[in-house]
Amino acid sequence: MFIVIPYLTSEPTVYGIYSVCISFSIFLAYADLGFLGAGQKYAAEYFAKGNREEEIKVIGFTNFILLIFLLLFSLGFFILSTHPQLLVRDIESVQQGNVASSLLLILAIFTPTTLLQRLLQMIFGIRMEDFIIQRSNIIGSVFKILSVLWFFRKGQYDIVGYFLFTQIINLIATLITLLIARKRYNYNFRGLFRSICFSKVVFAKTKSLAFASLFITISWILYYELDSVAIGKLLGANQVAIYAIGLMVLSFFRSILGILFSPFGVRFNHFIGHGDEEGLKSFYLQVVSVLAPIVVFPIIIIAILARPIVFSWVGSDYSESIIVIQFLVFCNILAFVTYPTNFMLIAKERQKVLYLINILLPFVFWIGIIVTIKFWGVYSFAIFKLIAFLFSAVYFYRLMIEYLDLRFINSLKVFSSMLWPVLFLILTSFAIKDYLPEEKSKINLLVIAFFIGVLIMFSFGIQYFVSDNWRKQVRKILGQFKKK
Repeated sequence: MFIVIPYLTSEPTVYGIYSVCISFSIFLAYADLGFLGAGQKYAAEYFAKGNREEEIKVIGFTNFILLIFLLLFSLGFFILSTHPQLLVRDIESVQQGNVASSLLLILAIFTPTTLLQRLLQMIFGIRMEDFIIQRSNIIGSVFKILSVLWFFRKGQYDIVGYFLFTQIINLIATLITLLIARKRYNYNFRGLFRSICFSKVVFAKTKSLAFASLFITISWILYYELDSVAIGKLLGANQVAIYAIGLMVLSFFRSILGILFSPFGVRFNHFIGHGDEEGLKSFYLQVVSVLAPIVVFPIIIIAILARPIVFSWVGSDYSESIIVIQFLVFCNILAFVTYPTNFMLIAKERQKVLYLINILLPFVFWIGIIVTIKFWGVYSFAIFKLIAFLFSAVYFYRLMIEYLDLRFINSLKVFSSMLWPVLFLILTSFAIKDYLPEEKSKINLLVIAFFIGVLIMFSFGIQYFVSDNWRKQVRKILGQFKKK
C-alpha cells in the first residue's frame, strides 16, 4: 500500500479508473455473496464434530452458488470493458478509454480465480489456520511490490501490465495454497469438486441463514462497494482518485480486521457445535476486551496525523483526501464490538436482527448522500459512511450488553483501562504532527511510520501496565509462542 500507491497516483485520472476496478476485485475477495457465510458456519460445526463428509458437501454446495455469482460478474465486467464510459465519467482521451477497457477485461478473465480463493478460505478458516493462506499472500505481495520497479520505471506508466501481473500472481499463490491443503489435510479435492453442485439437503439446511446472509451482502454492496462507482459516474475520475486514498486506508483496516477477527468467528461456531453457551459468552467477552486497544489505538493516530501521512505518501495534489481519510478511518473505531457481535448473531442464527441492522446501513448512507452531495461533493460519501456505521455500531453495542447481561455502566468499565493510553496517544500525536515532514518522499513516509509505530507501542505498554486482564492475555499469548 505504501510503496505501490505513490507510483499509481502520479496520474490521478487513470488511478481513479484503476481504483474502481480494484474495488470490485476487493469486493469479490471478501464479500459473503449469501451462502458462503452460512456454509462456513455449518461446515465449521461439522468439522468440530469430526464429520468430514458433510463438511465437504456444504463447502461444495456453497461454492456452486458462488460460481453462479462469479460467472454473472465476469459477464458484466466483459460487457463494461466494451463500454467503460458506462462505469466512469470524464474519460477524456482514447488512451484512458483503452486503459479502462483493458483493466475491466482482465478483471472479467480472472474473476473465476475467486472461486478457488474462497474455497480455500473455508477449508483453512474452519480449521482456524488462515495464517497459511496469509503466508502465501505475503510471498505473492512481495513479487507485486517488486514489480512496481518494472511497470512504473522512469518514462513508463504501465498500469494495465501491473494489474495483469498482480492477477497472475494471485492465481499462482492460490494454486500453491491448494497443494498445501491437499498435503496438510489429505483433503479429498476430487470429492469436493464433484460436490460443487446443487444439493436439496444442504439448501434446506442453509437457506434460512443464507438468505439473511445474501441480504446482508446486498446491503454491504450498497454501503461499502458502490461509492467509487457512484463518484466516478456523478463526480468524475479525479474525484474517485481523491476518495480512493481514503478508501484505500479503510480497505487496509478492513483487511487487517478481517484477518484478525475471522478465526474468532469460526471459534464461535465451534462453541455452538458443542452446545457450550457459557463458554461462548466468556470467549466473546475476552475477544471484545482484549482486541479493543488493538483496534482503537492505530485508528486514533492515523486520523490525527492524516495530513503528514497524505502529503508524504501521495503528495499535495491529494490534499482533499485528508478529510476523507479522517472520516473513513473512524468507520472502524468500534470494530472490536461490531465484528464479534455479528459473529454471535450468525452463530445463533438471529436472522431478524441481521435484517434490521443491514437495512439501516445503506438507508442512512444513501439518503445522506442524496441530500448533501450538492453541498459537500465527495466529502458527503465519507461523512455519511461514518454516520451510518455509528448508527449500526450503537445498536451492536446494545446487543452486546444484552447478550452478556451487563448494565451500560458496567460495560464501560470493561474498556476503562484504555483511558490513559488513549489520552497519551491523543496528546503526543497533536504535539508532534506540526513537526513531521510533509513533502512527498519515501524517506519522509518512513519517518512518519516510525513515529506512528513508536507511539502505538508506548500506548500498548501503558495498556499492559494499567490493565490486569490485558496483561494476563498478553503473557498467555507470549507463553504459547515460547512453547512453539
